[in-house]
Amino acid sequence: MRRLFMIGLATLFFSGCMMDVTAPVEQASPDHQVEAAVLQTESMLEVPAYYGDYRPNPRISDDRRITRPGEVVRDSRGGLEVLKASGEQKQVSAGPAELTVRETKLLRYVPATGRFNGGQTFEFVKLFVEVRNTGGEPIQFNPVSVIGTDTGEALRWEDDLYREELGGMIAPGEVKAGNIGFILRESDVDELTISADDIEFKIQF
Repeated sequence: MRRLFMIGLATLFFSGCMMDVTAPVEQASPDHQVEAAVLQTESMLEVPAYYGDYRPNPRISDDRRITRPGEVVRDSRGGLEVLKASGEQKQVSAGPAELTVRETKLLRYVPATGRFNGGQTFEFVKLFVEVRNTGGEPIQFNPVSVIGTDTGEALRWEDDLYREELGGMIAPGEVKAGNIGFILRESDVDELTISADDIEFKIQF
């Protein structure tokens, strides 16, 4: 009987350890622990449908399940916190090129030591975009040429953090989708101005 009791305690102990290890999402501040439980239930369990079969960048933690300011996710690559987020979706066209911005976030990233950027914390803006060729001929299109911020920064395509090759030739009917992200020098950003070939539009946090 005593042996069975000890086995039962051991099972409970190791089950508790497994639950603790597999909880990937937390709230940044202890003041929001109750709110965190609600957020996990409402928004952190499912990846938004528009991501489809998209595979996260291997250099940066997966942020697909965190969508609201204060939400945090941690994995072996590091930890991400949402500072600001816009649920506003934008769809604009330039000839046969149709650009859709699905989400826009301002994030703080703490890379695991030695994994990225020397383990130094940094902040960046990230957009999940789709580019569709609605015409009958191949087109050359860059989803973002420049992102301007209301703090005066100009973030250019060649400085993109994700390098997902969304630009270039796009066949008729083809859709390219993925992340665009730029490291910021100034973090207090409230508005982005996106320029993409002949398109220009604004997104506010």
